[in-house]
Amino acid sequence: MTEEMIEKLRALADKYETKEFIVGDPSSFMHRYGDAREKETAAFIAANLAFGRREQILSHVEKILAETGSSPSGWITGGGYKEFFGESGKSFYRTYTNGAMVLFFGTLEKILSEEETPGEFFRKKWESSGKNGHLHEIIASEFPEGCTLVPHTKESAAKKLNMMLRWFVRTDSPVDIGTWKWFDRKNLLMPLDTHVMQESTRLSLIKPARSGKVRAATLATAEELTETLMEAFPDDPVRGDFALFGLGVDEEKKR
Repeated sequence: MTEEMIEKLRALADKYETKEFIVGDPSSFMHRYGDAREKETAAFIAANLAFGRREQILSHVEKILAETGSSPSGWITGGGYKEFFGESGKSFYRTYTNGAMVLFFGTLEKILSEEETPGEFFRKKWESSGKNGHLHEIIASEFPEGCTLVPHTKESAAKKLNMMLRWFVRTDSPVDIGTWKWFDRKNLLMPLDTHVMQESTRLSLIKPARSGKVRAATLATAEELTETLMEAFPDDPVRGDFALFGLGVDEEKKR
């Protein structure tokens, strides 16, 4: 990567990693709550529904949080989700059925019943794993395969989980809450959404597909882009998410 590109990426990250980024973003929901338990619970819900059009994502997260009141964790451990999600085969949001949502919330109930926060639960899981592999794989393994909100294939880039991990791990940010202080941000992986993939290809931060078009968003691609971004952000590679996502949104507005 050239010095010019490094400076460009750093300037873009400075431009977009601001409080204004939160407005209309799924990360906004976790900022509604005061303590780590509620912040992390809201983040799990918002991040794992972050699929499709932003307006639809926000409206469906809002539907759930409107039911939970001031304590999403209390609503979950009290079993409120079992009544809220009706007929199992019916769609709640796009490909996510009510049945898949119950499996998702049932796993969150188990996590919240065992530990004070999801972070403490997964800290213990991470340490018992020998700290091998990627953290998103440890998280996904706790959810049953019928829970389609989380990925269960080794090739998946796990965009939603890695976005959520950015929220939890990065400190000193106006956007990310940094409650998982036990994990090193240098080991985070880039979340590969459409904007990030398009801009990283356009800026030659990753190799394009053989056709010259944007590659598939796989784990290998996420690893490659993360490694490249370490040249610009040696201790914090996923800060590049703000640069590439923000740039992609602005480019889209110009079209």
